[in-house]
Amino acid sequence: MKKIIYTLFISLVIIIALIVCKIYLLNNFNDDFNNLDSELEFQYDADLARLEHLEYWTSLIEEFYDKNSYYPLQEQLKSNDSIWLVRIATKEQQRFFDKTNQDYKEYLDNNWNDFFQEFSINKFILELEEWLSKTIDEKYDIQKYPTNSPIWYNYFVTERGYLLWITCMTCWVTPISTLLYDWLTPTLNIASVWMKEEVFKSLTRDEMLNHPIYKLWKERKYNKEWFIREREKENIKNSKE
Repeated sequence: MKKIIYTLFISLVIIIALIVCKIYLLNNFNDDFNNLDSELEFQYDADLARLEHLEYWTSLIEEFYDKNSYYPLQEQLKSNDSIWLVRIATKEQQRFFDKTNQDYKEYLDNNWNDFFQEFSINKFILELEEWLSKTIDEKYDIQKYPTNSPIWYNYFVTERGYLLWITCMTCWVTPISTLLYDWLTPTLNIASVWMKEEVFKSLTRDEMLNHPIYKLWKERKYNKEWFIREREKENIKNSKE
């Protein structure tokens, strides 16, 4: 009997903690959700923007390759085994993977052990603009505060090529989407031809954009596109501010 009471008590404590956490998030980080009717509606619209941004960044990366015969920052690799990472994140988003920041969240940090060498988003933007000879509009995940999943895009480059992955919370698991290391977050992976062989469920840009499932996602309509566009405009030069 004592075991049953203890189990019920623990369950009640967990439920209360989850409710309090949710209220805290909505009260303190409600910029994301105030303008949309629910978190699900927000993620639905955010995912449409994420798909647009996936196309945008990979277009720039491949345009860079066509012009230079190597991918952004690839010539900076220190050895054949090097893997460089750029987290495409606003200054506000960066604090959640900055170990020196009080808002750091290790469970979201995909480089918590410093396995990958990192370049800053500033360096990435500078490289693109210098070699493409044009100003880059910076496209970031529109979510300001993470709940359970990363809110930044991830660009990897090795001697074999590049990989860019994004979260897509309403994409679920399909033949062209998979789960992150947390077994919770759906992601999409676009990779160059040789990198594709090394990353599970990654597709080349052409394969992704022409896949029937991807095309179905792209046919969806925004609930409140004005909100998405306003958020994009807020961050369009974030790395330079």
